[in-house]
Amino acid sequence: MSSSSNINPIISFVTGLVTRLAATIPSSTNSDSTISTLLSQLLTDLRTPQSLQDLFLLTTIVVIALEILNQLVYHVPTILSNNNDPLKKKRAIPVRGKHLDNFSVKDYTFIMINKCMTGLFVYCYFGYLWSVREPQSADVTTTRARGGGHGIFTTNNLSLQNTLLPLPLLFLTYDFFYTLLHWFLHIKSIYVYVHKHHHFQKAPSRANIDAVNVHPLEFFLGEFNHILALMLVVRGVPMMSSGYRGMDVSWVGAVLFIGVGGVLAGLNHTRHDVVLSVPSGVSSSTAASSETEDESTSSSSSSSSNNNNTISNNRKKKSKGYLTIFDSKHHDVHHRIPQSNYGQYTVFWDRIFGTFRDYDENDRVNPAYQLDPLTGKTVVVNKKSD
Repeated sequence: MSSSSNINPIISFVTGLVTRLAATIPSSTNSDSTISTLLSQLLTDLRTPQSLQDLFLLTTIVVIALEILNQLVYHVPTILSNNNDPLKKKRAIPVRGKHLDNFSVKDYTFIMINKCMTGLFVYCYFGYLWSVREPQSADVTTTRARGGGHGIFTTNNLSLQNTLLPLPLLFLTYDFFYTLLHWFLHIKSIYVYVHKHHHFQKAPSRANIDAVNVHPLEFFLGEFNHILALMLVVRGVPMMSSGYRGMDVSWVGAVLFIGVGGVLAGLNHTRHDVVLSVPSGVSSSTAASSETEDESTSSSSSSSSNNNNTISNNRKKKSKGYLTIFDSKHHDVHHRIPQSNYGQYTVFWDRIFGTFRDYDENDRVNPAYQLDPLTGKTVVVNKKSD
C-alpha cells in the first residue's frame, strides 16, 4: 500500500471537518445583520451534535499542536546552543526573580481551560477569515473585504503581498491593543482580580505552559485580540475618511501570524536568551557617547573586569546600527518589574508610551534562585528535599 493511500483518508477527514465547521459561520453580506443576530445564528448552528463533535475534535487537535509547539520552543534553542549554532546565543537568562516551582490546582485548571479555549479561538479566527474570503457562488454577489471571493484555502493567489507583507502590520496592530490591555490589567484595583495570578511566576521557564497560565478572562481577551488585529488589517479603519483602506491577508499569512506569535510568546516565558535584530542602517552617536560615559562610570566602580568587558561588548553591538525586533529578556524584565514592557511580541509601543525598560546585565543575580537544568526547579529546593 502506497503512502499516498494512507494520507488520503486523513486529508479527507480534515477537509470534511473544516468544511462542516465553515458551514456554521454566519454570513455578513446582509447589511441589516447585527452582531446579536449573527451571534444567535452561530450558536444555533453550533448546537447540532455534528457541529459540537467537530468543534471538540478541532479543540483536541489544537491542544495537541500546542503541546508540540511548547516542546519545540522549550528544547530546540537548547539543542542549537549545544551544537554551537552561530545564530543562537550561547547562554541562558540568569534567574533573578523567584521561580514558581510547583503548580497549584488553580494553575492546572486555568491552563486546561485556556488550552481548550484555544480551539474556539481557532474556529473564530479562521471563521472570520473564511467570511471575508468566501468563494463566489450564485447566491453570493458581493465580497466583504479586499480578498473576498478567493476561498480561504486556495493556493493560486498566494503572494508575498498577501502573505509576508501583512505580518509586520498584524503584529504592530495586535501589540498596540495588547499593550493598552496589559497596562489596564496592571491598574491596582483590577490587578488583584485578574492579572496577579500570572505574576506569581517571577522567572518564567516552561515556555507556552507558563505563557497560558493566566486568568481565563485575560486569555480570552489576549487571544481574540488577534481577530481584532486581523479585522483592522483586512478591512482598514472605518473611522478614517482617508488613508489606510485594508489589505488582503492569505490563509498562509494568517497561519504565520498566530504561529510565529505562539513561538515568540513561548520564548518570552523561557530562560532562552533570544534576540532578533536587523541592520537599521543608522549608527547612533548618542549611543556611542552613552557607551563612553557608562564605561567611564563602570571603570570607577568596584565591579569586576569580566562584567565590564561583557557590558562593553553588548553596548558596542547596540551602537552599530541594529534594530531589535524581539528580545526575550524584555518580557523577563516585566515579570520582575511589572510596571514596564507591556508589549507581547515587541516593545515598540512601550518605547512610544514611555513604559520601556531595558534589560540590565548588572542587576543582581541570586545564586539561590537558579534552576536545576534536569528538573527545571530551583536548585535550593532540590537540595532541601534530598
